[in-house]
Amino acid sequence: MTAAPGETWRICERCGTLVNVPALRTDMGERVDRCHLTRTPAGLAEWLKHEYGYEIGRKQVTDWIRRGKLPSSKPVTDGYWEFSVREVLAMAMGSRND
Repeated sequence: MTAAPGETWRICERCGTLVNVPALRTDMGERVDRCHLTRTPAGLAEWLKHEYGYEIGRKQVTDWIRRGKLPSSKPVTDGYWEFSVREVLAMAMGSRND
């Protein structure tokens, strides 16, 4: 479902239900905040390409980590990191025009 900024109500095209857009955005934001991926920087770059079509390289992901652009990311072991999906997608979306 898509809605314009500031739009309060939408009708679901699938089921016809009236949807409170601000409540849905809040709920989806909270769900995304709980989603994490455990990958290497190279694995995360592959995931971004496969799932979203973003051409982000391993070096770019490593730079984001080093520069503190992914503050929720934590090293796990052997080069693997736990990444916040929300943070990663925000960075990838901001980098796509670079």
